[in-house]
Amino acid sequence: MNKQKETNLFSEFEPVSRQQWEEQIKKDLKGADYKQKLKWDTLEGLTPQPFYRSDDLEDLELYHLDSVRTNIKSAWKRCELISESDPVKANAELKESIKGGADAFQIKCDISYSDGALSGNMIGTQIQSQKNFNDLVSDIDFSDYKVLFNSGMNTPAIFAMVQNSDTEIQDASFFFDPFTYTAKHGREPVPSGELNSLIRQLASKNDFNTLCADGLFYHTSGASIVQELGISLAIASEYLASSNKDYLNQTARSILFRLSAGPLYFPEIAKFRAARILWANLLDAYGIDDSLPLNIHTETTPQNQTLADPHNNTLRATTEAMSAVIGGVDSLMIQPYDSQFKSSSSFSSRIARNIQHIIAEEAHFGKVDDPAAGSYYIEQLTEEISQKSWEFFQLIEKQGGFLDALKNRIIQTEIETFRNKKLEAYATGKRTLVGTNNYPNSDEKLPDPVITTDYTDSLKTTDHSASIDSTKLIDSLSENLKNGQLIGDLFKSYLEPQKVLYTSLEPFRAAEIFESIRHRTQEYAESAKTEPSVQLVPVGNMKWRKLRATFASNMLGCAGFAIDSPIGFDSVEIASEKLDSDSSDIYVLCGADDEYPEFIKPFCDAFRKKGILVLAGNPKDKEAEFRKFGIDHFIYSGMNIPEILSEIQDQIFNTEKASS
Repeated sequence: MNKQKETNLFSEFEPVSRQQWEEQIKKDLKGADYKQKLKWDTLEGLTPQPFYRSDDLEDLELYHLDSVRTNIKSAWKRCELISESDPVKANAELKESIKGGADAFQIKCDISYSDGALSGNMIGTQIQSQKNFNDLVSDIDFSDYKVLFNSGMNTPAIFAMVQNSDTEIQDASFFFDPFTYTAKHGREPVPSGELNSLIRQLASKNDFNTLCADGLFYHTSGASIVQELGISLAIASEYLASSNKDYLNQTARSILFRLSAGPLYFPEIAKFRAARILWANLLDAYGIDDSLPLNIHTETTPQNQTLADPHNNTLRATTEAMSAVIGGVDSLMIQPYDSQFKSSSSFSSRIARNIQHIIAEEAHFGKVDDPAAGSYYIEQLTEEISQKSWEFFQLIEKQGGFLDALKNRIIQTEIETFRNKKLEAYATGKRTLVGTNNYPNSDEKLPDPVITTDYTDSLKTTDHSASIDSTKLIDSLSENLKNGQLIGDLFKSYLEPQKVLYTSLEPFRAAEIFESIRHRTQEYAESAKTEPSVQLVPVGNMKWRKLRATFASNMLGCAGFAIDSPIGFDSVEIASEKLDSDSSDIYVLCGADDEYPEFIKPFCDAFRKKGILVLAGNPKDKEAEFRKFGIDHFIYSGMNIPEILSEIQDQIFNTEKASS
């Protein structure tokens, strides 16, 4: 169809003005203000409107829009986590991943060191020597594959090993982020006077992304979308500021953004697009060609992964992966569904890998560059996120840069605010984690979480002292590794943690508070040889008793209580007669608000001596009156679920102790 025919086709339709749309919406909402009635509280500081039109794009600045569309390509690297600790076994895992269709691999090989320790620890795959590295990459042609080393402050040594290896790796990235190390540990990794030299030496190896702005860490600590991007930009700015003027382009090419793929589908798409706009603006501010592309590596968030109904994690990761791909990331790693309670299995890794294959091969997401372009909604979100992230970046810069903002607790305070908002939203049910704070399977036994799924072992040393030239660190490390030195002999040349001067940030999972409640119930059931039980008592109005019984079953099931839910009774007296032999721990009256005054006294008289009495519904001004009859607790929408469940647990468990 040619353009003329398209024009004629659409000219057959009368244009509809914004005013006409708004009048129709107002009519459908019976006069309510649609901007308030249909308002979505994203908890991210964003204000999306219920609908957009083409004229909404006219006022968008969308500076450097071309940098978004030009650099958002359809293809992305399908990254798989390599979890084996032994390098030989990790090599086999790499080969299996390649056979399964992965074309990128993430390998953890970081180190840690504590004050006073004789040696440090290696975390993840134990690449402690050049031989270990050679075993890892043996007999693999990496010409079509990308390797992402989650090497942290161990990056100088791992990079030296890459240089030494006979196996050529053409596309590699390293998660080296000394600024995030400071945010994580509360201390700088090396003396401040040495950091710039370390950054410059790594940036000079510009064939690879050797400098990382690790926004993922701040996301898992509670940061909003805007904060994640603003902080990533601030870290990238620190790298550029540390560079000599003549090497700015080289430093910029060395930078990788590591970002999360979170649960908010459309805002996440806009986030990745906004990252490229922000990058172009940052380059422009430093006088660098703003067409230089940004490399974005993304991982589905661990923040909303759960122990309960863990297969739901696969569904969550699928939508998160879709938003990342539509947003135009360069590489994507999907967290295996069981990563929170055990080291990934070959099965869970395969499922995670196959999500990417389905998105690419069956859903055809890899066929179009920047598929979100032209969407009024996403373009608006991209603009809003870009502007607010730039403002947050400027807030950090006004403090004197990232480290000063961290020292002044600006970053921690801002993140804590959003962290608390998110936790409150999950606690009150405004945000749902299916199987955890809503629709739970109370019969399921939760596994214990793991503190870390990464294998850790002490760094080994040789009897030979190492000679390191800090002005030529990478080359010096390279020579020592060739001569048989181990990382345990060398690491103090690039990791020398300073005094704790900063308040550290801590990652969290949204489900943790609910899981601790479930585990407490399980521990009680194992020791008491019986499960805490709930008897629902649906009475009266059939519609309301069913609704309230479903609500009560959902809420109390979050604690892992055994719940009995009969169809219902016409009166409390009939319920009392039918349930006379019942010996539950909790009895819940479920019915209509206007019938509760009639039901309260007979309900309390019938069940007070049997167990804890709960009313499903908000009593409002009748709370004191209902408590006088014997109601112990009230459960209703919008209340803090973990708090009320903990109170009920306390009463059950303390009653049991007293009786025994």
